[in-house]
Amino acid sequence: MKASNRLAAAALCAALIAALFFAYRGLSAPVTLRLGAFAGSAWRVPNLDTYDLYDGIIRRFEETHPRVRVEYKSGILRDDYSEWLASGMLREQEPDLFFVLPEDFHLFADIGILHPLDAFLSRSQAIGAGVFFDSAMKAGRQNGIQYAVPVESDPTLLFVNTTLLEKEGIPFPSADWTWDEFYDICARVTRDSDGDGRLDQFGVKGFDWLTALYTNRAPLFDFSGHSGLFDSQEVFQSFEFLSGIAALSGDQKVPDFETGNVAFNVSSYSWYRAYGYYPYSILKSGKYKWKATVLPRGPNGKNAADLKTLFLGVSSRSRHKREALAFMEFLLTDEAAQTMFMDKSKGIPARKDYMARDVVRNILLKDITLAGNEISPDTLFRSIDDAMIIPNFRRYSEAVSFIDKEIGQIPGGSDQLRQFLSQLNINVGKFLSQ
Repeated sequence: MKASNRLAAAALCAALIAALFFAYRGLSAPVTLRLGAFAGSAWRVPNLDTYDLYDGIIRRFEETHPRVRVEYKSGILRDDYSEWLASGMLREQEPDLFFVLPEDFHLFADIGILHPLDAFLSRSQAIGAGVFFDSAMKAGRQNGIQYAVPVESDPTLLFVNTTLLEKEGIPFPSADWTWDEFYDICARVTRDSDGDGRLDQFGVKGFDWLTALYTNRAPLFDFSGHSGLFDSQEVFQSFEFLSGIAALSGDQKVPDFETGNVAFNVSSYSWYRAYGYYPYSILKSGKYKWKATVLPRGPNGKNAADLKTLFLGVSSRSRHKREALAFMEFLLTDEAAQTMFMDKSKGIPARKDYMARDVVRNILLKDITLAGNEISPDTLFRSIDDAMIIPNFRRYSEAVSFIDKEIGQIPGGSDQLRQFLSQLNINVGKFLSQ
């Protein structure tokens, strides 16, 4: 071999050794991973354990990933979190990975700040198909791309004043009950019990137009978000039923469920869990007993409404995507981490397989049974499994707020109602086209 060839070969070997050395140093060098997190519950209910939760999960992750240090900024409240994240994004200083509130997901996906996760999920041996509740997983997709994974969900439930039902001789509703059965109970309990000419018992609080549409599987918009669907038969049925429910109380305002004079209340599971626990249960409902059940279904619907989901996403600009994805996988697969998340949060784990374990069910029931207000895990399963998938488009929340202002007083007659919904559909279309 010529001397020049030997020199070239030696130089090539030296270059390869140097490249391998620096690659090894890159793989083994310490990494500081920044996590975006907030204090309190995503669902705006009392929760004082969030820092214990974050610290416990981070401690376990760092034990199994010794070269990675995870840090987060404390003191950011839930209601300030979106603005804090957006400010960091504008300065290109957002965290490597961060929790994504349900109201922020569409915007973050639209502006490209979320790293697509489909390739990561297809490679993961621990996070396969069917692991998550389907409704929660689909909520983290936009335009066919998975941009965030669900961490916990908060389904909508119906709370039942069992003391009032027992007083009126009405049995607890079945798990497959309908709008007709719901209306019948509301009509039976709505009355003037003391004869002063004013109603003092009422049927339901919080059964609004969105709940009516969701429980009848009536979509508000097409999935592209370009037009409304308020001229459908399902929407007509929903508003017609809602009008009948509203007519039961006439011009009287339905009081809060906490007064003990209302049979039903539509609210979230997180509310149930937070206020089923002492001392909050004493503050909220010391006068009566209550339980949770599934919502009644419309003629085209199921016994569930919508589902709010807290996500975890990775910044598309992060320089530590590999470590961020490792933390994401750890959070979703480590049994102790999942148990800590369940024990110290007020939602329901988005992992369907983990939800079925006894340890999770015991945690779910722990706070509630202390107050004597039982809840069936099957009720939670159905409320999540059967939840309506909401279209993912950027202006969804804005469009719902617009419709809320447009609705006002719902017309009583069928012809007037159809005309009202037709005009509403035109107005919604104009709004979405702006």
